Formats: sequence, structure tokens, C-alpha cells
Amino acid sequence: MSSSPSNPNRLRLILAAVVFVMILGAVGVMLLRGDPTPEEPEPAVEPEVVEPVQTPTIPLPPPALTRAELLDMVDQATAAYAAGEPAPEGEADLAGRNFRIRIPFGCFGPRQAGSDAWAWWEYADEGATIRLSATPENWTETGFVAQLGGGPYDAVEGFWIPRPWMTGDGCPPIRVDPLGGAPAASPQTVGLAAFFEADSSRVNQRGDRPWQAAIRAEEGETLERPTGFHLIIEGRLGAFSDGRPVRCQSAGPDQRPLCVIRIRREYVAFAPIGSDEIIQEWRS
Repeated sequence: MSSSPSNPNRLRLILAAVVFVMILGAVGVMLLRGDPTPEEPEPAVEPEVVEPVQTPTIPLPPPALTRAELLDMVDQATAAYAAGEPAPEGEADLAGRNFRIRIPFGCFGPRQAGSDAWAWWEYADEGATIRLSATPENWTETGFVAQLGGGPYDAVEGFWIPRPWMTGDGCPPIRVDPLGGAPAASPQTVGLAAFFEADSSRVNQRGDRPWQAAIRAEEGETLERPTGFHLIIEGRLGAFSDGRPVRCQSAGPDQRPLCVIRIRREYVAFAPIGSDEIIQEWRS
């Protein structure tokens, strides 16, 4: 004969089961609250890339050719002409280049009476004033210009570059021997020339009109003896009919060729040697 639990025992079992179910439910709720479903992060916004503005590069013009560079150009042209060879490669590319040259004058003191120097200085007003003057030479009717062809020219105004064996633009340190006297100067062989065509304007021609300036001392004072002056010439290299800025010629194989650089003169000024001070200037 089987036995069955009594009513009180059955009630206790039912209550225990209910409590157990409630505990399981509470644990489930706690687990669900403690481990929530993670939210997906918002996608990161990529920063906007701003392309830098490209500033156009403006090429700078090459620096002005100096005395040393002009003389180097002439030396190459002289060597090619004397050897009967073609003009140096790249010479034509120099046409149109800016140049700036300082031509020294008055290195050995004020001009002497009767001097026909193209540029000179002298005292005036009992030493209270120094007067300066420079005039380009008229090469229009010279044999050199006649052999160039390409004319007719209304005027050809030129300047010699003195002592072309010196690359510097100062006065020479060698002085004349007072006992031996001044020897004959070597012939001029390197010149700068502005060519004015027959139909061109005469505004920039100097003709026989010199550039002149004056330096005056303070009242009651006199000026110190200068070491010399510079005639500063600026402009652009021109070109002959073959596109080159230099032409050379010689009467014989034992004579140094004479070479002329064709220029367009744009600026002229006086300055003391050893100083950047401009005494007076003229622009074309």
C-alpha cells in the first residue's frame, strides 16, 4: 500500500517551487540588466581635407651681368674669332640680359689743361667744388662700324672699358714712375656701343652733350682729393644681325682683336670710387 504526502507537505513543496521560480526570474532580470546589448558606435566622421592653394611661382630674372662677366664673354669671343672658329655656344642667349658696369675715371687726379679725355673731374671755386663730366665717343663714322654692316646708323655712341685685363672696377694700384714718365697706353680693345638706327628716336642720343655733375663743400671748407670716380652704366645687351651681342675684328694675326658689345643704354650715374653713394643719375 503506497503512501502519499500529506497536505501540509504538499503545500510546502508548492511554495518552494514557486519561490524557486521567482528566484530564477529575478536572476534572469538581473542578468539582462547587467549585460545590456551594446549599442553600435556612430561611424567616425573623416576630417575634410583642404587642398593647399598652389601659389604660382614667378621666376626671378637673372642678375645683371658684371664687368668680369662681360669681359669673360668678350675673351671667349676674341679667342673664337682669332682661331677662325664659330662663335662660342650660348653667346646669343646673352642678348637681352641686363648688365651693370662701373667704368673708373680720374684715377690719377684732376684733368690736365688741354686734355681730351672722355671723362674727367676738376677743382673749381678754389677747391670748394669738384666738377665731373663724361661724354660718350662718337663711333658713327669709324671703320669698325662700317665693316659691321646692318646700317645705316644715325649714331653710334661708345665707351671703352679701360684696362680689360683687370676684372675689378677700381683704380689700378700701379702708379706712373715720376722719373721715367708715363709710357704710351695700350690700344683700347673692348668697347660698349649703343647703336641708333636711322629711323629711331633721337631722345636717348647724347651727341656732344656730356653728363655733368658737381660736388660742393660746406661754406668755408674745401673738398678732400678724391681717389677717382665711376661712371655707372646699366642697360641690356643688344644683338647684331647674327643674334650675338659681340662682334670682333682685327687687321692682322699678331694684333689683338677689337671687340664691341652692343647695348641698349638705360641708366647712367656718377659715383665716388669705393662708395655706393650716387652723385647724380640719368634714366632713359
